[in-house]
Amino acid sequence: MWQIGSVRPLRRWEHQYTALLARASLLLISSLLTASVPAFGPSVAVVPALLLLMVAALASLPLPASVPAALSPVAESFGAALIIGSLQGQSDLFLPYLLVPVTVAGFTVGPRAALTTTGTAAAVLSVAAFQTSTGARVGNGPTTMVGLWMPLLAAVGLVAAWARRVTRAGRPAAEPAYADAHRLLSELHVVARQLSLGLDPTTLAAALVEEVDSIVDGSRTTVLVRSPGGRFVPLLGEQPGKLAEAVVLDAWLVADMTKRSDARSTVVALPVLMGERVVAVVVLQGSGPLDDTQVTEARKVLSRAGARLASALLFDDVRQLATVDERMRMAREIHDGIAQDLASVGYLLDDIARDADTEVAARLKALRDQLGDMVGELRLSIFDLRAGVDEKIGLGGALGDYVQRVAPRAGLRVHLSLEESPNRLPRATEVEILRIVQEAVTNVRRHAHAENLWLTVTVSPPTAQVVVSDDGRGLGPNRVDSMGITGMRERASRIGAALQVGPGKGGRGTTVEILLDPNRTACSTP
Repeated sequence: MWQIGSVRPLRRWEHQYTALLARASLLLISSLLTASVPAFGPSVAVVPALLLLMVAALASLPLPASVPAALSPVAESFGAALIIGSLQGQSDLFLPYLLVPVTVAGFTVGPRAALTTTGTAAAVLSVAAFQTSTGARVGNGPTTMVGLWMPLLAAVGLVAAWARRVTRAGRPAAEPAYADAHRLLSELHVVARQLSLGLDPTTLAAALVEEVDSIVDGSRTTVLVRSPGGRFVPLLGEQPGKLAEAVVLDAWLVADMTKRSDARSTVVALPVLMGERVVAVVVLQGSGPLDDTQVTEARKVLSRAGARLASALLFDDVRQLATVDERMRMAREIHDGIAQDLASVGYLLDDIARDADTEVAARLKALRDQLGDMVGELRLSIFDLRAGVDEKIGLGGALGDYVQRVAPRAGLRVHLSLEESPNRLPRATEVEILRIVQEAVTNVRRHAHAENLWLTVTVSPPTAQVVVSDDGRGLGPNRVDSMGITGMRERASRIGAALQVGPGKGGRGTTVEILLDPNRTACSTP
């Protein structure tokens, strides 16, 4: 099996130049042969060589996927035959060039395209030769020329088509979308190893803010990105106020710096561009006027950051899509596999219990109840895998919906307290908080033996506080460092949040608190 990234991918421009180099080499040979013939000489070889070189350059250009693959070699054959046939016998030694489009047609499309390309060349040569004025020719006339070369061209085209069939025999047909994805991911695999700051959007935004802050004095810097729903979400920094929101929107729309001031502050919005496209907006907020020279220097820094931030955001989106797809795949496999098998085993136990004596039937019923609990846990696990956040439902709504659907199945009474700003946290942050809450609720269901579950959610970007509490038996001696809590810590660390896990109010139950506040150093304590 090929190792991804072990061989450097051949780029599209390399395909183009390789094809052009092959055609140019054939033209050079034909030019030298023409120049060596006393009846022609070097001056005669120049015109057809230059004209055919133009045809070769045009034929080497890539065409859109919607254009039929056979069109390019047929058009090249038409142009080359028209030039060769219309130069009154002075370009007969350039006839070998026609082998190129015929070979391309056979190898890339098939025998029908090869014969069509050959027929096009034959028709154009015949018409062009008979329409030109008579003169000295190499050979025995146009009919003889066509009669000698066309069978050879047809044979070469058919051999190329046969080679195409042999090389592709037994090879599974690849879907174009996945073939393109493999090529791009292979290139990304090579390039990503050369990036000094990686492809994490938050890390790149932090480096960008640090560089801007070192240039502009007395400003608070925020990096905003636009969600698919059109909201401006802080990738790093505080959610801007009403004055800044209007400035940010203007900067995004006009793709240029915008600036506004009032009696209390000055706001400057600087777009981060990838070509002509805005990928983020950096907002500078100061309590007084900002130095124009420093702002100009900051713009120069941002002009170099567009490719970095755009690549990181795109990679993050791809990573999230891959994560969601993998969770859905696992949910389907659990539902269609072990969950169905366990349900079938339950039905079989019911049948056996009906035919068993009283004592055995009672034991089978206990086993059946335990199996039912396992199936219920699997179904909740499937729901956990499928649960997520989207543009229509905020973090508070997603968390509330989750606990209200899951907790009652374990006999828990749910108490909700939601206080959520219309602004949103970054999607990746919301997803990590949801996963932490899922793990906390799962621990309550399985281990706490609680009667009540409290969920308190306060979201005011860029800060958030989420608390999950219960009135169960609390943490056991080995629960603090369990794998579930370790996973919650790792997720909290990824988004820069502090995680507190400890006893509930009055020493009863357990409380899990997630505190997201960029203005303080994130920590994770048991």
